[in-house]
Amino acid sequence: MKKYFHQKFLFLLVVVLFNSVYSQDSYIVVADRLNVRESPSTNSEVIASLSKDEIVTLVKIENENWAYISYYGIEGFVSLKYILSVDESEKYKDWEKSRAKTGDNPECENIRPNYDYKIDNELIVKVGYTADVVVKLMELNGVCIRIAYIKSGENYSMKNIPEGIYYLKIAYGKDLRIFTKENQCIAKFLRNPSYEKGKDILDFNIIHKPNTIIGEDEYTNWEVPSFELSLNIEYSKYSKHENTFHSEDISEMEFNK
Repeated sequence: MKKYFHQKFLFLLVVVLFNSVYSQDSYIVVADRLNVRESPSTNSEVIASLSKDEIVTLVKIENENWAYISYYGIEGFVSLKYILSVDESEKYKDWEKSRAKTGDNPECENIRPNYDYKIDNELIVKVGYTADVVVKLMELNGVCIRIAYIKSGENYSMKNIPEGIYYLKIAYGKDLRIFTKENQCIAKFLRNPSYEKGKDILDFNIIHKPNTIIGEDEYTNWEVPSFELSLNIEYSKYSKHENTFHSEDISEMEFNK
């Protein structure tokens, strides 16, 4: 008599990055060049300069002339008259603010989720507190079979992944916006966006083991791979992040392919 059982094993991928980033309103720079200062005064030291159309996080309104902002870890004061709420800007009028919850998938024709409910595997994604994340599970031919939005500080399990070899595309940031044209979706984080393509290969192929014979019974053995990924991100004055995840930076356009 032949019997069947399987074992499940877990690989661990870790991305550990740290810091605190504010999560408030998005404002766009409308000046060609905007100085960020240590204190709310034109006599204060300039600690950074921003270009037109950069998106900053408005932390608080200091007074009728100055605002305290955050941008990739740089925090300081800017003149209120040179920033505008993104929701009032012409540039982003067609970008819908996402109300997504952890695990939500965009409903677009260019994203077709693929499942195999016979396989009890999973990709566990744990997200730190500094940024929200969008994870895309990609076939080696560049086709996205799964996508999920995960809020900062939350975890998500992507289950029932078909056998195959995959890699990840990951977007970090705050204030996710979606632009849809003819059912084709483009996702974009407005604040502190960062996009990466993983170099690590996720092999979800079932591993078949030699049969085991116990008395008159023969057992078929196999292992079902699963993976765990911990994501966080650090923003500093000198770099957007320092990532121990084996990845390379990609453009927003490349992420949305």
